[in-house]
Formats: sequence, structure tokens, C-alpha cells
Amino acid sequence: MPEGSATRIGWGQEYANLQTPLGYDKFSYSWRSRKGTKFHESHGKHYSDGGYGEGDTLGFLIVLPEQEGGRYLPNTYKDRPLVKFKSHLYYEDKDKVSDTLKNLKVHPQSKIYFFKHGVCQGVAFENIYTGAYYPSISIFRGATVSLNFGAEEFKHPEILKEYNCNGVRDILPSTNK
Repeated sequence: MPEGSATRIGWGQEYANLQTPLGYDKFSYSWRSRKGTKFHESHGKHYSDGGYGEGDTLGFLIVLPEQEGGRYLPNTYKDRPLVKFKSHLYYEDKDKVSDTLKNLKVHPQSKIYFFKHGVCQGVAFENIYTGAYYPSISIFRGATVSLNFGAEEFKHPEILKEYNCNGVRDILPSTNK
């Protein structure tokens, strides 16, 4: 990474603020490359020694035990009107951030783990908020990152067995018929 650059990688929900670093608000959780700090609600806490940088292989695992009435899939907007803006079509979206904030609930026994070169750095967050999560990243000052969401083989498949998961393939429907 270039001098002075950094990244924050982790998980964000639908209403995570895209104009701020990941981990800024109640809707996102991150691990920062500098010093290995973890962030949620703009509170940074020491997490791993030395952070991560160029050449490191990282893993991000979110555990969301099934709940009755739990919602893990993102909202669909197909029932909303299409809006044309600058030659692109968008579904009209009504912001419900304040309502969502009021209704945030903790997801019991949920956890987020981060890995470096196949070694678990420990539980980063426990009892996170209920909802659908997306892999997320914030990049500062020219850093570059290469990502693998499961299309290729994972470099550390032993983690998948140890934590009883199959990566992204475990949650996405198959497109092969």
C-alpha cells in the first residue's frame, strides 16, 4: 500500500453510510489496516497486533444463527416506481433510517471473526445488530485490494471446515442448472 494509505474491511447493512469510513455508524463493522483496530459506531478498539498490509491474505466470517422471523435477505424494490436519472433507471427509494435505528435489535449469539493468513484473530464483535449484511470496504489514499467472494478456491479452506461453513456458496442460490 502506498505511504499514508489504509483500508477498512468488514460488513455493512443497507443503511451503512457510504460517505464515511466503514465502522462509522450502527450499520457497519470493520477491521482497519493501520494498527489492526476494529471499528463500530466510530469507536476504535485494539484488535490485532500490527494490522494488515500488502501481501496479506484476509478472511471475514459473519455468524448469524437462525432466528424465528429473522430477515437475512435484502429488501427488494421491484414494487417501487422506476425513476430515470442521467440515462439510468433506478427504483425509487424512501429512506427509513430513523425508523430502522429505532427498531435495531441485537442478534443473540451472532459474531464476526477476522482472519490473517488463515489464523483467526479472535472474535471481533459479538451480538451484532439483526439484519442483512454485505461485504464492505473503505479505501483511503490509493490503496488497492483484490477480493475473492468464492468464485475461486479459497486460500485457506481449512477455515471453512473448522467453522462449519462453505463461504459465500453457503448463502447464495446456485445459478447452475
